[in-house]
Amino acid sequence: MKRKKTAKKWPLYTAIGVATAIVIGAGAILLFRQPNQSAAIDEPAKIAVAKEGTVASSVLLSGSVTAQKEQYVYFDGSKGDLDEVLVSVGDKVSEGQALVKYSSTEAQAAYDAASRAVAKADRHINELNESRNTAAATPNLPQAGLEGATGQAPAQSSGSATAAIDSQISDARDVRADAEAQLEKAQAQLNAATVLSTVEGTVVEVNRNVSKSPTGNSQVLVHIVSNDNLQVKGELSEYNLANLSVGQEVTFTSKVYPDKTWNGKISYISNYPKNNSEASSSLAGSNTGSKYPYTVDVTSEIGDLKQGFTVSVEVKSTSKALIVPITSVVMEEEKNYVWILDENQKAKKVEVGLGNADAENQEITSGLTDGAKVISNPTASLQEGKEVKTDEATN
Repeated sequence: MKRKKTAKKWPLYTAIGVATAIVIGAGAILLFRQPNQSAAIDEPAKIAVAKEGTVASSVLLSGSVTAQKEQYVYFDGSKGDLDEVLVSVGDKVSEGQALVKYSSTEAQAAYDAASRAVAKADRHINELNESRNTAAATPNLPQAGLEGATGQAPAQSSGSATAAIDSQISDARDVRADAEAQLEKAQAQLNAATVLSTVEGTVVEVNRNVSKSPTGNSQVLVHIVSNDNLQVKGELSEYNLANLSVGQEVTFTSKVYPDKTWNGKISYISNYPKNNSEASSSLAGSNTGSKYPYTVDVTSEIGDLKQGFTVSVEVKSTSKALIVPITSVVMEEEKNYVWILDENQKAKKVEVGLGNADAENQEITSGLTDGAKVISNPTASLQEGKEVKTDEATN
């Protein structure tokens, strides 16, 4: 017959011994850790002197290369029917060169009519001037049909005759002025029939087949760009807006030529988002934020840089500011502070304003003066007005 197995029972004193051992072990761990915590609290304060300097941080942007000078010629139905496009793709054009010509029949007719009106007014004025000269040179003339008691016709003074002619000349000059105004207007319409280039560059687009319709005015006839003046255009986030300004120098590279670098300068930063819909999207909770257009003028040699290249732009910080170690800044209730040593080697907490920062240094915009002794490793044990034990090697 098999024996029935029973659970092995531990004696009471053995269980008590095990529990006691666990408690003693935990106490030993606490005793072992406590000296390290005390050492951390009693660690001497490291002191750094606030001084003027430059943070090494930079802002990275992206953009595309575009022409600084370019011209779009759109179809304009108000000028009449398109007569001829005078250039082709690839042509080099100079400023003032004719690009597009509209049918100028009506404009030419208006110009010719106005020109004839001016000539007619000139002839009339010349005739009146001749009559005036004759009247002024002739003595008093008798008036036919008017006889006095003596049978002698009264004389009309030459002064009265010239005065009447002067009045006619004045009216004729007004007529000429109106005709000349019509001539200038007709000349402008005739000039508008031929569209001229406003830039020197290369023709990159020509469209000779346009329709005279409500949407025709949006069609491009000719597009000219100048490769001598290039820009980089892009958009920066609202988070970078406060750190950038017009006039800052930049460098940029292209994946097409990764071993080459170009220089530029920020020439424009918009004060407004790209469009209202993006601003609304940002306010509605979009995590990308608003986008603000910017422009960089290329200041170095163009070289192999081409329009349409996508480039990476680096804006380096060159501004001088008061800097402290970034580890010295503490934040409490959405305000920024640093701990400094006063003249009595006692701790003092000062609220500060912050600028740019890099991995090591933080710009201070307000609250500190040059030469202030800043605690670079502040701890929770610091108290206002208490003497601070410092590391003499860093003081």
